Amino acid sequence: MSNNASDAAARASLAATSKLSVQQLEGAQFGAEIIGLDPLNISAADNALIWQTYAERNGLLCFSFDRLLESEELHELTVIFGEKEFAPGVINGIGKKTPAGEEHLSVDEQVSRLRADGIDPYMTFLGNLNPKTLDAKVVDKKFFGEWEWHSDMSYIEVPPTFSLLHARQIPAAGGDTGFCSQVMAAKALPDDLRARVQHQKIKHDSTYGSSGIARPGMTAPASPIEAIGYPHPVLRRVPTTGDEAMFLGRRTNGYATGMALDDSEALLDELWAHATQEQFCYHHQWQVGQCVVWDNRMMMHMRHPFDESLARFMWRTQTKGEEVITA
Repeated sequence: MSNNASDAAARASLAATSKLSVQQLEGAQFGAEIIGLDPLNISAADNALIWQTYAERNGLLCFSFDRLLESEELHELTVIFGEKEFAPGVINGIGKKTPAGEEHLSVDEQVSRLRADGIDPYMTFLGNLNPKTLDAKVVDKKFFGEWEWHSDMSYIEVPPTFSLLHARQIPAAGGDTGFCSQVMAAKALPDDLRARVQHQKIKHDSTYGSSGIARPGMTAPASPIEAIGYPHPVLRRVPTTGDEAMFLGRRTNGYATGMALDDSEALLDELWAHATQEQFCYHHQWQVGQCVVWDNRMMMHMRHPFDESLARFMWRTQTKGEEVITA
């Protein structure tokens, strides 16, 4: 028996002793719901079952809780999946343009400054509520619109692997999150298109978030060719499962490196049309207290619009990634 097979058998045996309940997500070809986890008391059997379910259900897990998590609990849940990554837009060079006068600051110095101001550098607050008071706050109208398909922070050299999103308040209608399996998309990639992108890279732009709102300090590039971002292979390998997955980032300002802009745009349109087919997708209707975890190497996600009179507020964390491996 190979080491991988032996490890998998050992995990499966250990997972059988976990008291967690696992269910398939209704209407989804991938993903699972896990019920009964205590984030501050995660046993070895729980851990084994979580990783077994992750592998069997293609990288999407929904942990359902009957209450809101404390920040410590969300961080403990996060480190099941890896070392914590900084939130985008708080550390210079990670979704944030370095302000004048801060060029000399180390990451540790920036973290110290943030913590002195009561800011958790690993936590992102997504919503139209004040994170401290939960009063309504003014946000760009684009916040309420449809957020585009994307993979979190794919514009850096080593993007985060896992993202965790914890629902604190949800609107009565709308605001669902779509997930699209890029493993399924890769398996269904037409042979001619696969041949054209086998060695192709795409530069992933960092100018805008998925809502279409510019990131701190960023300005629109003259064209996608000049956009700030990092190039990644169209097809990547997922080391934890061995799967091949498409890796597109986000469509806005994407650029197929080495190509004329018109040719790049045409290729990217073709890739996106294939990768976001509904047959590869699942749309999650949130319940308060849920925490959904997904592997950014294996899927893209988006958010559906909701009414401006309603509130939506989420906590998000993520884990550090590893070098993107070409499939």
